[in-house]
Amino acid sequence: MTELAARLSALAIQRLEAAHLGAAGLEALAELAQVLDPGRRLTTWALAQAIEAHLERFSSAAYPRISRGGREPRNHAERAMALYLAAGLPRSDRRIWDLLA
Repeated sequence: MTELAARLSALAIQRLEAAHLGAAGLEALAELAQVLDPGRRLTTWALAQAIEAHLERFSSAAYPRISRGGREPRNHAERAMALYLAAGLPRSDRRIWDLLA
């Protein structure tokens, strides 16, 4: 395999991995929305704000330990937030709203 072909193959693998991680993050967002609003009573904006607040607290406390392998997520919400953050998806309520809408 030529050097160019090897580079293109590596780039294709990276893009596929990123796409898979992004899809997993969107699934995690849907799961988190279900956990935080099981009755679907919140508006999309209120849900986006609730998700942002949970992500902010989670990312400064539990996520560093989980991402380093220091502990496992304790419930569905933590698991979903860890997957969402690992995917590198937006954390602002406005951008979360875009993903939910």
